[in-house]
Amino acid sequence: MFRDLSRRAVRLLTGGAKDPSPPDPLREVRRLDLRVRGLVNSLYIGEYSSVFHGRGMEFSHVRAYAPGEDVRMIDWRVTARAGTPFVRQFVEERDLQVVLLVDVSGSARLGPGDKSAQEVAWELAAGLAFAAARHNDRVSLVLVSDRVEHFVRAGAGTKHVTRLLTEMVSHIPEGRGTDLGVGLDWLGTSLLGRASIFVISDFLETSPESRLRDALMRVAARHDLVTLRLLTPATAELPDVGWVEMSDPETGHRSFIDSSRPKVREEYKRSLLRAQADTAALLGEVGAELVDVDIASDPVAALTRFFRIRLGVAR
Repeated sequence: MFRDLSRRAVRLLTGGAKDPSPPDPLREVRRLDLRVRGLVNSLYIGEYSSVFHGRGMEFSHVRAYAPGEDVRMIDWRVTARAGTPFVRQFVEERDLQVVLLVDVSGSARLGPGDKSAQEVAWELAAGLAFAAARHNDRVSLVLVSDRVEHFVRAGAGTKHVTRLLTEMVSHIPEGRGTDLGVGLDWLGTSLLGRASIFVISDFLETSPESRLRDALMRVAARHDLVTLRLLTPATAELPDVGWVEMSDPETGHRSFIDSSRPKVREEYKRSLLRAQADTAALLGEVGAELVDVDIASDPVAALTRFFRIRLGVAR
């Protein structure tokens, strides 16, 4: 019971659904551009290329080893046959494709304050899209609820990103539930070549976990998969306000719990943290990189930390 509440109905504590009507698209895209401009300018210095260009490398040939080179690049089989050291040479894949898979389910329109999870997702998507545009990489967009809602084909340049973001902020979802698996499966059959896929979601699935696991495994096996999980830590503490009606914005299911009981509040918190840990374990199991983003904090700062950490790992 508590596990179900913590994964879905907890959304009632975040302040209720925001206005589902879309904002003025052009004004919102201009706001997003200004919001992420500092991040994009900093990434242009080198973090973006160092992190992504170079992760995709194709083998080209072997050549004689030169003193001082990285011994980890030595091809030991060729070296054994030739009797002298040879190193592997690779060609960097410069034509990178970035895919933004954004969750637009019912829970995305909720948040702990003035900003909803949906608005945080927009800022994350804008930061990644404009960074890719600065490096002439192609960007595509998939909007997912319990179905594939909308798709913007891959393109490059600022003009393409502006159109992509305009379609994202002006889209009114048809579905309310969350089934990221259907979007990931659709990508798995549609993408040609390797891509860096960013999944932006709260990961509060209304579909079976096994479906999500299978879809994640298939995509992670072929692509660079990064998951940006939108969290609301404020909801981990159930307030002592007596009987509370919990309403799930995706299924419409309603429940009543007595929040005045300490055991109820404790079990609620444990179940919420357990559910988050289970999701993190699942993502780690399939080989997806997890970045947690507190929607009450600065999402641009979260992206900056992600790039800094990944840059350190790459080096």
